[in-house]
Amino acid sequence: QNLKSMNKSNTLDGCTDWSVDYLKYRVLQGEPVRLKCALFYGYIRANYSQAQSVGLSLMWYRSSGLGHSDFEEPISFDGTRMSKEEDAIWFRPADIQDAGLYSCVLRNSTYCMKVSMSLTVAENDTSLCYNSNMRRREKAELSKSKEILCPDIDDYVEPGKDPDITWYKECQPKQWRASVIQKRDILSIQEVKEDDTGNYTCEIQFGGFVVRRTTELAVTAPLTDKPPKILFPYENKISNMELQLGNALNLTCRAFFGYSGDVSPLIYWMKGEKFIEDLDEERIQESDIKVLKEHLGEQEVAISLTIGSIEEEDLGNYSCYVENGNGRRHATIQLLRRAELMYTVELAGGLGAILLLLIFLISLYKCYKIELMLFYRRHFGSEDVDGENKDYDAYLSYTKVDPDQWSQETREEERFALEILPDVLEKHYGYKLFIPDRDLIPTGTYIEDVARCVDQSKRLIIVMTPNYVVRRGWSIFELETRLRNMLATGEIKVILIECAELRGIMNYQEVEALKHTIKTLTVIKWRGAKSNKLSSKFWKQLQYEMPFRRTEPMLTNEPALDVSEQGPFGELQTPKLRSTFHNTFHSTMRQKHYYRSYEYDLTPGGTLPPLSSLGNQHTYCNIPLTLLNGQRPPGKSREHSLEEAHANNAMLPLLPRETSISSVIW
Repeated sequence: QNLKSMNKSNTLDGCTDWSVDYLKYRVLQGEPVRLKCALFYGYIRANYSQAQSVGLSLMWYRSSGLGHSDFEEPISFDGTRMSKEEDAIWFRPADIQDAGLYSCVLRNSTYCMKVSMSLTVAENDTSLCYNSNMRRREKAELSKSKEILCPDIDDYVEPGKDPDITWYKECQPKQWRASVIQKRDILSIQEVKEDDTGNYTCEIQFGGFVVRRTTELAVTAPLTDKPPKILFPYENKISNMELQLGNALNLTCRAFFGYSGDVSPLIYWMKGEKFIEDLDEERIQESDIKVLKEHLGEQEVAISLTIGSIEEEDLGNYSCYVENGNGRRHATIQLLRRAELMYTVELAGGLGAILLLLIFLISLYKCYKIELMLFYRRHFGSEDVDGENKDYDAYLSYTKVDPDQWSQETREEERFALEILPDVLEKHYGYKLFIPDRDLIPTGTYIEDVARCVDQSKRLIIVMTPNYVVRRGWSIFELETRLRNMLATGEIKVILIECAELRGIMNYQEVEALKHTIKTLTVIKWRGAKSNKLSSKFWKQLQYEMPFRRTEPMLTNEPALDVSEQGPFGELQTPKLRSTFHNTFHSTMRQKHYYRSYEYDLTPGGTLPPLSSLGNQHTYCNIPLTLLNGQRPPGKSREHSLEEAHANNAMLPLLPRETSISSVIW
């Protein structure tokens, strides 16, 4: 019916000519090729069989020259090397003289439509298996994955069968490394390396012929997400240059451009707010951009500004600008008239002395900033009134690692977050922490309970690990309006402890997005065992960011960690537990304090007041949850693994909604 409607809409005195189709056929001499009539693949809504059923005929012509308007003559098929098969012409194989334009015409007495196809036949380069002008060109970013396709081979593969393809590099067989995988018509490189640059050829057998496709792969640096960096002059400051009037000047600006695709580097000079070409001064000229170095698409470029003879009006600020899609930077040089020698020497001497003193004081402050501030707070500071009505010094947020994902690094991170960090802050520095797994009993409104507890804390400590981010550790920020507003307005200060180098392990943009959400944020890196020592910079930074307390740490003679696990904390001692943290057992029984399934020994004989005497305090915060259930865990040794510790389920049962949030988020 579509063809009949076309017949009615076309005139009878000519063909509708679609000129040359965009698809170009390119083949090597000696290879077979199927040239298909493009009318059935994008111009009419019918296939060859449907066209025949309504009385249309398909005829083929070849142009006598290379132009579409050249005289066309019908093709005489010999049925062997060149044959007509339904809607296509088969060349078995193609020869050099076959190159040219081929037109297919579909018509009857009242309807005619025509389109032409281009065929290029070329020889291989000398001693190679490909022609350089017929290669596909692709790029791959370093350390990322890349798939190389063997294209346009459907005509040479039997339906329902996988193609039998052999891959070559530089026309030679290659023993591919384990991270390079061949699957059907794709060569998949899992992690691109610099030496993966080169020519990749796929080869498939078709009858007695060989069909080859070649792709030239160029390896580049990862696509940059940063603006260019100016190497000279220096960014973010004005460099002064004194000149003698009448002298010539040559200023060269050098900059580094990360890989930004096929975009050319943009670098230029300006005087004040004017481009150099807008100054209308022949004495002042800007050179062309020169590429000094280039590697994997990253470039170091330069552009020069020359002034033939300096005049008074030439003095002022000249800025070099660099730009890409991620931003713009600039560096400025101020041209000044050279002063008299005597005044210059005197001024330089005085300014030099002041500059040296400033450098000394700034260096001293930068090197010992934290130590100086901690010393001042200990001797001259007053009790921190920031959030004086709040119950806790900090809320500690951490996502535990699933046991089947444990490694040596995650074990160290888990021990740091669940044992070392709370022990030092509570037992050594005397802070009062709120730890959800220890202090929070679900009430059926878990999100509201978490927001309320964060609201009652002066700080929010987030122990950031890859597992925390992957499991959407901060998605509760979006679920609870009050908590989101606290972070966005800076009502609560956030301390972000990064336990691992997250970049490269996961989508680091999610971490950056989290940081931008929080108004008052400090990032501190925990660097493993060397950060565990109390004298390390890590603890000084953390204490500096925590609220100031004049109360001294409460120490006893009991070690903070098990003797077998003291490590760098052998000098730490356990504080006396508050009365609300105790309970009374039979005098002969050994007492334990449970925190996130880790056990800490208590000296026997400790007593606690009855629960009814504790008033309106948070009596549930640090009571072992096993006691609230009327249970007592059987005696277990300290040597139990972290796997067993995580499997400890002697807690109050959570509602399904609560477990889906609490176990993943906090």
